[in-house]
Amino acid sequence: MSATNDHTLIREQADRIVARGALGRSPTYVRLLEFLVACVGEGRTPKELEIAAQVFGKGPDFDPSQDSMVRVYAHNLRQKLNHYYTNDGRDEALQIAIPKGEYRVTIVSAETRPADETPIMRVGLTRLRLAAAAVVLVALAAAVGFVVGAGGNTGESGYGTVAASPIWSELFDDDLPVLVVVGDYFIVGELDEAGNVARLVREFAVNSSEDLDIFSMMDPERGARYVDLDLTYLARSTAFALRDLLRVIYTSDKPVTVVPMSDLDIEDVRTSHIVYVGYISALDKIIEFVFASSSLEIGDTFDELTNLETGDRYVSEAGLPADYRDYRDYGLFSTFPGPSGNQFVVVAGTRDAGLMHSAEAVSDPPYVRSIEQAVPEAIAAEPPAFELLYEVTGFDRTNLDAMLVHSAQLDFSEIWRGELLETD
Repeated sequence: MSATNDHTLIREQADRIVARGALGRSPTYVRLLEFLVACVGEGRTPKELEIAAQVFGKGPDFDPSQDSMVRVYAHNLRQKLNHYYTNDGRDEALQIAIPKGEYRVTIVSAETRPADETPIMRVGLTRLRLAAAAVVLVALAAAVGFVVGAGGNTGESGYGTVAASPIWSELFDDDLPVLVVVGDYFIVGELDEAGNVARLVREFAVNSSEDLDIFSMMDPERGARYVDLDLTYLARSTAFALRDLLRVIYTSDKPVTVVPMSDLDIEDVRTSHIVYVGYISALDKIIEFVFASSSLEIGDTFDELTNLETGDRYVSEAGLPADYRDYRDYGLFSTFPGPSGNQFVVVAGTRDAGLMHSAEAVSDPPYVRSIEQAVPEAIAAEPPAFELLYEVTGFDRTNLDAMLVHSAQLDFSEIWRGELLETD
């Protein structure tokens, strides 16, 4: 096979891999692969310094003995290729590979792929994918179960009354669509010594492919053990909370879209009503908006909140709940206008019990009436802008009882500060 044909076949495979999104959402791996493929066309193998300069924009002072960034990215790219050929590309007769310890792309047949380049262990990875996907299926099953079970009786069961409350009515009084944003967590695969994915890992500082790139540059030793599997997971309670909220939202004929936080486009912050459901720690792209005017501040961990006015601390005990005792958790509800006449509704919790109570508090008619009585001035404001914090008694990840421990109006002029007020 000639070098020209090799390059043509390699280019076709690389284009197919990029088009299928197998390299994740980070453009860095695309740039690296395209550069290595271009070098094949030129008949040469690039040096580490050249890759650092051409792909990563490093200057002449880059020292590969002190900075392993290029090696880390090459390792991760190799794993992404292996992952692709384990899954979507498993039927490809010809496969491209990056030999270990080298910065060149080769093409081999699937049957003759070297043993040290065997795709990531299929059985183990499949099990991990199924385990992660099961949580998503629980959420979908809960939502579908609601649709089937509700049978169009939302008005009869009181959800129409709830939708008419000032807590919700701002979402249904105009033509803007409703976007339900579900708090999800980005997870990575951790490689064992053989290069197989041994387990799924949640790094709190890594919430996207781009974050993983940065993490790998800041901590090359740990980053070299991680591979982007393009996976996220949902907390179990999100499914039940979503079910309760959809019962209210679907009393309207408005178009409703459900997206994970990881796929939220910041432009949606201006063009849709936003309903967030999930853990406080998964607020991610909108967390600064939620707490910009809040009397509450997130503590050292996302399981802790502090009241800035009173000094009271609210610490969840749900991190390691014992089967034989109850524990405290916290549920947060917040609503405030968006930057262009839209409305934000935030239904969150430090953990499962808190989240489930927050959803119940704003979807159950008796609870909604109690909110209206507890904060009448905030409810009467147009548009409403206030927050509530509940201390929830949890047992075995279930909310048993709750009491309101904090309420405050929000000054939404402090939230946006004119940053997103300009519209096209």
